[in-house]
Amino acid sequence: MGGLIPGPRSLLHVEASTSDKNVRNPGKYDAMAINPMLDRLACTGAEADRLIRGPPQDFRDLVALETLDENTYRSIALAFGPAEGERTYGGHVYMQAAYAASKTVPKGQVLHNITGWFLLPGKASERFTYHVRELRTGGYSTRAVDATQESDPGVSFSCICSFKKAEKPEQPNLDIRQHLDLEKEYATVLNGKKSPEHEEMPGVDAPWYWDFTGRNNGYTDPFPGLELRKVDMNAYNKNKPSHGLEHRNLKMYSVRGAMPSVEQDPNMHICAHLYASDRNSLFVISNHLGVGNAYSQMGSLSHNVIFHADASELNTLDSATNQPRWFCQESWTGGARQGRGIHHSRLWRDDGLHLATTLQDGMIRLTVPGKEGKVGYSPEAMGRRMEEFITKEKGKL
Repeated sequence: MGGLIPGPRSLLHVEASTSDKNVRNPGKYDAMAINPMLDRLACTGAEADRLIRGPPQDFRDLVALETLDENTYRSIALAFGPAEGERTYGGHVYMQAAYAASKTVPKGQVLHNITGWFLLPGKASERFTYHVRELRTGGYSTRAVDATQESDPGVSFSCICSFKKAEKPEQPNLDIRQHLDLEKEYATVLNGKKSPEHEEMPGVDAPWYWDFTGRNNGYTDPFPGLELRKVDMNAYNKNKPSHGLEHRNLKMYSVRGAMPSVEQDPNMHICAHLYASDRNSLFVISNHLGVGNAYSQMGSLSHNVIFHADASELNTLDSATNQPRWFCQESWTGGARQGRGIHHSRLWRDDGLHLATTLQDGMIRLTVPGKEGKVGYSPEAMGRRMEEFITKEKGKL
């Protein structure tokens, strides 16, 4: 155990004490705020280092929770902020709320359904606290979770999660499910490539970010917790109707780092799939519907995931090699109206087993000519922030 150090002295512009031997190379997050509740909670130097440096790369570390009481949990790691921003990736609070709920259900019960509502933008410089309420405990156990952050007393995210026991082997049970031969259905774009051979998923899957990446030697935001690859779908989508409703998007994902066995912690493996399911989801809508950079603001409103597989089938590790296994998210849009768009997806195992179905409702506001979008969230604002970040990093070389 390292020595104990106090929490931050200020909510803004916190800097680590370089004289403390337990804090090593704070890196780019040394000027970012850490939840001021640490002022009231001593932590080890190693824990402080992880908080100051931002999101860890291993999923196991990213999802980890600190127990405050039997129904209250707090994240240890900070969440990822796309485009070097202060606004967090929604998939973090989504999956971690489910993981907090899993701590309160009977042993052996696994998540099969979650619907979450994104109420306030999360702050990448603060940790989340999860307040779990028991709605029912039985063969199916239901939990409600509200997530908050220290600088705002309001609930930033709320969800309902349902967990269940495995079906008894002797119980008659329907087993009719979809299978998809990905290599056959998408032969024109997969072309025999293995999942890690496709291009890295961009930090923001929008034309302005693609241009930024091209100008900066292929740079993209390092994404914690998962390896992500984006399949070039041009050859598949080019002959589809121009309205975009028949276009498809393929994302390959694989967990980073060591994981407990699926027998030890099945819900951690399930949460890795949740974490992947929201990544760049709304840009599928804007890209397929031809919006390009002409949006002023986008944000997830609600996200629902239903799992169709049992815990062993959701194992993120290959059972033969114990190495991370690759999965595919096949996604599309059902259209957009009234300032909102809908995102559909199916999660597939690499052997074509249908693991889950997702449905997301998202806000998409188009650009008003001559007017920039909401501060910090528009392509213009995010692009400027990325250019400033790259200029600063180049200045350090």
